[in-house]
Amino acid sequence: MFVCRGMFRRKLKVLGYHTIDRIDLENLVELKSLVVWLEDQKIRHYKIEERENLRSKTGDGWKESYKSYLAALECPLNVSTDNLSCIEWLLEFAVRCEFEDRAEENPSLKCGLLGTAGPIASAKSPTSNGPSALDIDVTNQDFCGGLGALAKVLNIATHPDPVVVLEAARVLIEERLSDEALKKAKETADKKAKGDAKVQVTADECGFNSGDPVLDEAAKVLRLLHLSELRDLQTKINEFIVALQQVTANPKTDQQLGMVGR
Repeated sequence: MFVCRGMFRRKLKVLGYHTIDRIDLENLVELKSLVVWLEDQKIRHYKIEERENLRSKTGDGWKESYKSYLAALECPLNVSTDNLSCIEWLLEFAVRCEFEDRAEENPSLKCGLLGTAGPIASAKSPTSNGPSALDIDVTNQDFCGGLGALAKVLNIATHPDPVVVLEAARVLIEERLSDEALKKAKETADKKAKGDAKVQVTADECGFNSGDPVLDEAAKVLRLLHLSELRDLQTKINEFIVALQQVTANPKTDQQLGMVGR
């Protein structure tokens, strides 16, 4: 039994699937139910009459239909070795299709997400979206190896879909290496450098004098380190208080829940 957690569970919930807590992906009946539901309700890649094999076949016959279905969607993963990653990929594909459907009904969604009122690339045409538009073969072993090394350097979590990893790397690089981010990092480093300046502390300022100069110097260092840790702790406490105030301040009423709060 597979316990749905994190993004897997959230994708099922967003898509409106009837079971979002536990799915037995080793059980062909439950796996078939999920795949058929995604195709019928969200993806709709096949024509209605072409979905018969996914619906009616069982056992090994259905497994072959499932493989053919993933191949038709141009899934880059191997279902024989990693079915869970294939399901993850299929859910992401369904989410993109769902967004396209809603964006057609409400064009403002495209403006808000992409910052443009123009047409968005079709999720059902992977070659028109992401790195493929630059004629990059995301299934190439050299490319995947280099992307994995880049993700490790940037401390990005791995993902079975190289396009997702590449997009995460792009967002991180834009946020951390923009002119504004570099300027802010330089200011922080300058402040830290000034704060790390050497300061001579006399015995009277420390409030004690053991009579042993070596012991006094060691005690001064320990006390300064302790004060530095207390300052960092106070800063974190202040940040936590600010974050908590943002959550609790200006509450909104949710009439459906019959209570005040977000």
